[in-house]
Amino acid sequence: MSRRPRAIVINNDHPTSAYGAARLAAIFDAAFETEVATQLAGFAPAHDWLASLRADALVLSGSELSLTSPVKWMLEEEELLRAAVDTSLPVLAICFGHQLLGHAFGAGLVTREKRVGLFDVTRVGNDPVFAGLGATVSVPEQHSDQLDAVPDGFELVATSDYCPVQAIRHARLPVYGVQFHPCYGDGVFDADEAWDELGWEGTFVHDGGAILDNAVRILADGAGQGKRSTA
Repeated sequence: MSRRPRAIVINNDHPTSAYGAARLAAIFDAAFETEVATQLAGFAPAHDWLASLRADALVLSGSELSLTSPVKWMLEEEELLRAAVDTSLPVLAICFGHQLLGHAFGAGLVTREKRVGLFDVTRVGNDPVFAGLGATVSVPEQHSDQLDAVPDGFELVATSDYCPVQAIRHARLPVYGVQFHPCYGDGVFDADEAWDELGWEGTFVHDGGAILDNAVRILADGAGQGKRSTA
């Protein structure tokens, strides 16, 4: 690919709650031209939406909303994810985005007691998104909903007792979903009341940065392989 690939970062939260999406855009800017899009106008028709934004990769943020109470744009975003896979576009879907990805390919949801903080998850296999890290990684989590199964066509790449489907990858494509928030830094304590209420003391250190560095490289390598949709 002669030009710089374009990553479209979808802010699934309210536009005034853009911390996660802004962090993701800044991180992916290392290898991509990035643009942040919101869900407010919807995503239909999916192939036209991808073509209009000249998408070479998709990055989906988390959200305070729940797929257990779906609205129209959520179902449209699931169709967008199916279109991305159909055209071999690389994808990284985080937390709520991970749930959308799994649900789009047949998994269901379960709701458990909400978890906020740093927690350990265990790698399954040797996926390159965890390259350079140990068998157990520390990551920020903030959710109660989670996938109840690995979706069709995907493989499990990380798990935990609390959330068995912590991370997935498509069996053939660089399409990932992670239930945790690898992009969260110290700023999350100012941006999100749930984190501020933890009264965190000490250094906020975790493996999310290394995971994201790997993901950026993997998605950039795959960006030239996708069959970009044409309007």
